[in-house]
Amino acid sequence: MRNVKWYVAILSFVCSGSGFSASHKSDLTQFDFPFLIGEWYLMNPDPEDPHQDFMSIHLTLSSSYTFAVQVKKRDSSIEYWEGGYTASQDTLMLGTHTIEPQIYTYQTTHNRLMLNGVTFFKALSRTLVGYWQSEYLSGTEVGVVGVTQIQLILQPDFLFFIRSVDEQGNEAVHRGVYYTENDHLVLLYDQGEHDTRFQVSADQLTVNFENGAMVAVLNRVE
Repeated sequence: MRNVKWYVAILSFVCSGSGFSASHKSDLTQFDFPFLIGEWYLMNPDPEDPHQDFMSIHLTLSSSYTFAVQVKKRDSSIEYWEGGYTASQDTLMLGTHTIEPQIYTYQTTHNRLMLNGVTFFKALSRTLVGYWQSEYLSGTEVGVVGVTQIQLILQPDFLFFIRSVDEQGNEAVHRGVYYTENDHLVLLYDQGEHDTRFQVSADQLTVNFENGAMVAVLNRVE
């Protein structure tokens, strides 16, 4: 009998038998510091202060242990720095192969990153945020799991809500946090986490579970 753990946890708690195949080990759920991944921003709270020569800082941290920093200066010029990083549970080192790497103590949540006490906020493309309802479901194993409808809410604060309905009308809801990288959408919840692939086109979101085991095409609900 195939592994249904992720399905039970995320989608519906309504499947009592077979389900989708187990996740591949190469997905983002294998990354040790998932809450570091993302686009982080710091805005100057007092742009008129002459002692602070920046307007904003944009920090990108990726799962490949690379980073990029873009600093917009007061005179509208841009400073840019990129390289590799390392991390432990409370220390972040930027520029691992440079003569003078920068070392920070950090704390993080699903949408905030504190570097030496300075708080950066995670940003997300507005195209993904919203209330989505399935138009149709397909895939190699969608008939096995029996889900007929999915509603998904992705909030700008990186919280998600999902509701599913099966063929008998049984429904379940689940809540958690999420993060993205490129076309990966990772859902984290009490029982674990799951990596999916997504595409957004206009007001339609396609989410691919388990390499095509189930593909959900969802429309934005205004």
